[in-house]
Amino acid sequence: MKHLIAFAGVRSGGLHKVLSTPDEIFAQQDLTNRVAYSPSTNLDDDEWFYIEQFSGKGYENDFVAKQSPINTTTLNQLPVEKFEKIKYLCCEDGTKKYFQKLLPSQLISKKWFSVSDAPVLESNKKIISFSNTPDAIYDSASNELYFRDIAKVKAIFKGIEELYREATQEEVTEFLQQDFIELTEGYDVTSVKVSNRKRIAIAVDRISDYSATQKQEIFDYIHEYCPNVTFKDGKFSISSENDLKYVLFGIDERYYTTMLGKEKRLANSVISMAS
Repeated sequence: MKHLIAFAGVRSGGLHKVLSTPDEIFAQQDLTNRVAYSPSTNLDDDEWFYIEQFSGKGYENDFVAKQSPINTTTLNQLPVEKFEKIKYLCCEDGTKKYFQKLLPSQLISKKWFSVSDAPVLESNKKIISFSNTPDAIYDSASNELYFRDIAKVKAIFKGIEELYREATQEEVTEFLQQDFIELTEGYDVTSVKVSNRKRIAIAVDRISDYSATQKQEIFDYIHEYCPNVTFKDGKFSISSENDLKYVLFGIDERYYTTMLGKEKRLANSVISMAS
């Protein structure tokens, strides 16, 4: 018997039992193709990010903290009035714990009828629709967390967003005030969108350790690959989101030249290789 459990928030009593069923709640996933999490990596369709030694990372979650197999008799049944409070759904299957973030839009209140030989029109019952695919899987046997989109799991595991954070307003302002950047054509800190804020968070960490010589090498490298971004008197002229993106990609060393074809390319996704 499998048990569907809901986390309705601390103020609403935390974990509650929703239902028990002999059927599969979330589909089994092939976790063979896995990549250690990095904000610079884009996954292929069949890949999962993973974090090893997860229980020691400090990313709190009530369901992970529960001893396996979970004793559902210690959980209260979720009352009807708290269904709209559900933050995420979870269940346990062997050594794996499955999670799915739940959005308010998944609590549906519409006229509907089932596809059957004797459909009946329903208009006074709310339903919750959720996907067959989990957003995250914790394997207690290996102590590893698997996920595909950190934007979804940050609502499930407290503090995990630090792995892929946006630069703060202060960090963005400070970065754009660097000696090697000149803002033009009205572009300013308010123009920086989420994608570049995330890239700035990475760039700030990288460039803070560079010597003056290393910074100059990086600037020359960026100018070589991005001649469309004006570089004059030691400053990149930033007039758009694209200009900033090209400079940030350069700080992350995303540009390269193929060995045989000598073709200049941009690595849209990066996976660190063991040395």
